Amino acid sequence: MNVNITYPSFKKKFQRKKLLNIVKWPFLGVAIACPIVNIWIGGPAWSVVALMSLYIIWKQILAIDLVEYNRISQFIKSVTYVVILLALIDICIYPGWAIEVITFVVFGSIIVSGCLFFTDYKKQKQNLMPLIYLTILSIIGSVLGLVLYSDLRHWPFIVMGSVAVALLISCIVILGKGFIKEFRCRFHIK
Repeated sequence: MNVNITYPSFKKKFQRKKLLNIVKWPFLGVAIACPIVNIWIGGPAWSVVALMSLYIIWKQILAIDLVEYNRISQFIKSVTYVVILLALIDICIYPGWAIEVITFVVFGSIIVSGCLFFTDYKKQKQNLMPLIYLTILSIIGSVLGLVLYSDLRHWPFIVMGSVAVALLISCIVILGKGFIKEFRCRFHIK
């Protein structure tokens, strides 16, 4: 008996895992070469900034999250990476400018993430925890900034902290009991 296959042949797609396996070797090569070149040439530690930039490209573009992949989480994750990169540039290359810039970036990210949350808060309320983490860390950062940096102008810290408190209070007011319910879901509190 002769059997004819009538289905089209299956073409295997170029998978993401293959792409990551191909791309990881140039990334590792550059990650090894940057500190070596920096030590050989000397000067400020620009290789730390380059390594963090490589890490950001890897985590944000190539190896993206598969579980917590929503607009609020990804935006806050991107802002976190930018703040870390700005702090590294300030520490390693050119010191003395990043404190106020970081407060402006965090202030803007609080406003944008609040807009992302409140444009569709019924659907986005399950993505509340990254927003809560951002607001709490912003409040802590503004208090530490007001206490530690007395030689700078205080208004960026005051604005960042007050906007973070306002966003946290508005989340609590709008969600009501749903706010506590999200904490129970996240931390499995009875």
